[in-house]
Amino acid sequence: MKEYKKYLKSTNLRPSTIKNYLWHIDKFLEWSPKEEIDEIKLKEYFSYLLEKYQRVNTINLRLKIINNYLKFLNIKFNFDLLSDEGANIQILNDEELNQFLKNPLKQKNIIGLRDKALIELLYSSGLKVGQLVQLKTSQIDTIKQELLLNKNNSIKIKPSTWLYLKKYLDKRDDTIDYLFINFDRSNKSTNKSLSVRSVERLINKYTKGINPPVNINPQILRNTLAHKLKSDGAQSEHIKIALHFQTKTSAKNYLKKI
Repeated sequence: MKEYKKYLKSTNLRPSTIKNYLWHIDKFLEWSPKEEIDEIKLKEYFSYLLEKYQRVNTINLRLKIINNYLKFLNIKFNFDLLSDEGANIQILNDEELNQFLKNPLKQKNIIGLRDKALIELLYSSGLKVGQLVQLKTSQIDTIKQELLLNKNNSIKIKPSTWLYLKKYLDKRDDTIDYLFINFDRSNKSTNKSLSVRSVERLINKYTKGINPPVNINPQILRNTLAHKLKSDGAQSEHIKIALHFQTKTSAKNYLKKI
């Protein structure tokens, strides 16, 4: 725990917050020793929290702290936080979605193609922006038209998305590994991938001009995809796979809100 305490201090958290984190991790390690932590144990702990606590905020606080600890341990697992029962879930109607997806094509250059391919893939794949900006061109299977997430998991790219993704890749004449890159010549960074903030800005850019005005962000796109899948008869297991939830319970709770 000494090393974890040093790690927390390095993130500039307040002393009271660090003390709170350490207390919760002590309780977690009483439930599951560090050497026994694996995906099965973590999912069991998630179920334990759902049974023990009623308030969403109480559960989410513990999940957030454990996610931080797992990151420190370099364990590739991240709990999905629960949605508040009273939260207002925003969903785009078909006209709003279609206007949004068409807007990048008004820009007749490679940036327009990049943005069109990006928002099509963001919407149809169910990936989060943080995952999207880390994708590499090597993860695209051009024969099967699939996106390879890892050795055991791939996503079939929709024909409409593939059309613009291929046009975008065909236009590129660089050797940069990242799938979605920054074409700003003033950017001197060796890391040419778009940032999460850059994607959020371009989403906001293509929201303008939609009539009547509507708010769009990555979460609203995920909500819209989930709503469409639910309308088509998808159950929680399908939602778990399509939106990449870590647990079926998280997907089930989310589906109830849509």
